[in-house]
Amino acid sequence: MPRGGRRPKLWALRGDRSGSGPITEAECTTCLDGSGPADDGRGPALWCLAHAQETGHTGFRRIRTDFFRASCDGTAAEAGG
Repeated sequence: MPRGGRRPKLWALRGDRSGSGPITEAECTTCLDGSGPADDGRGPALWCLAHAQETGHTGFRRIRTDFFRASCDGTAAEAGG
């Protein structure tokens, strides 16, 4: 048992659904120009096609960001630990 007689708290990570969903961006691997963030993948995909047509660049990096939130569910003993 930890010092002071307290049991450790049990923490967990879960997907954060309180805000928007995942954020998608695209980045050209040639010039590093980017689409900017969007709530869906359609805008960045269209940006890639327009950028390819304008520049001839054909390589892109898709970046998807989602979010986690830590929460405390109680002590390890309460959770069966």
